[in-house]
Amino acid sequence: MPATTITDWITHVKDKPIPVLSRTLDILQQKCKLDNAPLNDIVDIVEQDPGLTAQLLRHCNHSDGHRLQKEIISVQQAIMLVGMNQLSNIAKTLPRLEKTLSETAQNQVLRTFCRATHAGFQAVYWAKLRRDMTPDEVFAATQLHFLGEMILAIHAPEQLLAAFKLRREKNISSEEAQYITLGFTLDQLSLAIAEAWQLPLLVREALQSENASNPRGFGIMMAVQLSRSATIDWYSEKMTGIYEHMSELLNTSINDISRQSHKLAIEIAQNNQFEGVLQAATLLPRVQSKETPSQVKQTISKDYQADICLMPQVSILRATMEKLRDAVKTRQDESNLLNICLQGLHDGIGLNRVVFAKLDSKHHQLSASVSIGTDNDPVFNQFSIALQEKDLFGMLLKKSQAICINDSNRNKFWALVPEKFQKIIGTNSFVAMSIFLNNIPVGIMYADRHTSSCQVDESSYQYFKKLCRSYSDAVVKTAQVH
Repeated sequence: MPATTITDWITHVKDKPIPVLSRTLDILQQKCKLDNAPLNDIVDIVEQDPGLTAQLLRHCNHSDGHRLQKEIISVQQAIMLVGMNQLSNIAKTLPRLEKTLSETAQNQVLRTFCRATHAGFQAVYWAKLRRDMTPDEVFAATQLHFLGEMILAIHAPEQLLAAFKLRREKNISSEEAQYITLGFTLDQLSLAIAEAWQLPLLVREALQSENASNPRGFGIMMAVQLSRSATIDWYSEKMTGIYEHMSELLNTSINDISRQSHKLAIEIAQNNQFEGVLQAATLLPRVQSKETPSQVKQTISKDYQADICLMPQVSILRATMEKLRDAVKTRQDESNLLNICLQGLHDGIGLNRVVFAKLDSKHHQLSASVSIGTDNDPVFNQFSIALQEKDLFGMLLKKSQAICINDSNRNKFWALVPEKFQKIIGTNSFVAMSIFLNNIPVGIMYADRHTSSCQVDESSYQYFKKLCRSYSDAVVKTAQVH
């Protein structure tokens, strides 16, 4: 029976290796027998197989309880550490994908490997434009971003297929399809596995939404987004958004970003290591077109125009309120109280993206401190608000108060929402409430349903305010106890 929680999955895969392509193992064995095999050739062989990349870095970073002097971040570092003979011995112990997995699992793993490799090459190209000193580290971290997807493809391919199917059929965001189908996101599972396997810090940082403001991590996140989006539609609004954000980060024209992304996809398809997998490049037009991406007919409807809108679950809300009361009695710290609140806002009220934005000491800036439901959303994870006295958030922080913006009042309030913030959230309906502790403002709780087609309704707004107040009260009571 498949595992059902992230904790179950960590236990389930603790000692289980990721299968490797037979072709990879055969070529590697031949190369390792040569006395003067170029190191770059060996690196290329390993990097073409995300399963072997994962296993090699897992092996090299496993500390057996002893702290490593230095993390092994890239495939090249790993090979230089273990040497050719040990690399050959490690490869011999790994299961062959074609001999150990069902046909369904094989297909899913190959598709995941293909996406991971595509993302790696895109991330490396962008890293080089940023003049990153060690782009090979970026390649490995990008491939390992797909760890959770690899694990599900191997051990529960039907569950993975169900999440993909829901995303396509209902046209909802990937992370919501994953929450509905699995109970967690693939990035959450990837992070938990990366921590359990003691994988490098860069791998873990690129899987945490709060690191989207870091150019290195942001490039990895966007490359992952591109590789996933490219298997659906190269000319979707989401893909255009990826180009725009990378253009801004790299100070390069959108056309150049787009052109190079297409070129890389074609090169990967021509050097196909994953037989039977539909390459992303096959969705590109076969002839050059003078039309801009926005003029090309899209193959799916606009991104994030959801057919499924999450709604409040009163039983979960009640359980959340009870957890807060118990947390006060057991004197839990403020971070635990905040996590309980965010989980309740997300699961109990059905608010897809929830953020607690902390107010800085000078009361000039709100910056995301903790979030949930934003794993697959690098742009949103740059969440920050420069406060102005007369904008919406500056006014909210004058006293403990809340607001809900939806179709009924947008004309009145939308002009007060900072334009830069409108671009980050990408939706026109949200709720927000200023959080005060002992009459001192500490931040704002923000939440939305990710898409403009899923407005925040009045009942959800009332639940939102009630839970936020309960959180504030719990923090104050806990502080008094201490």
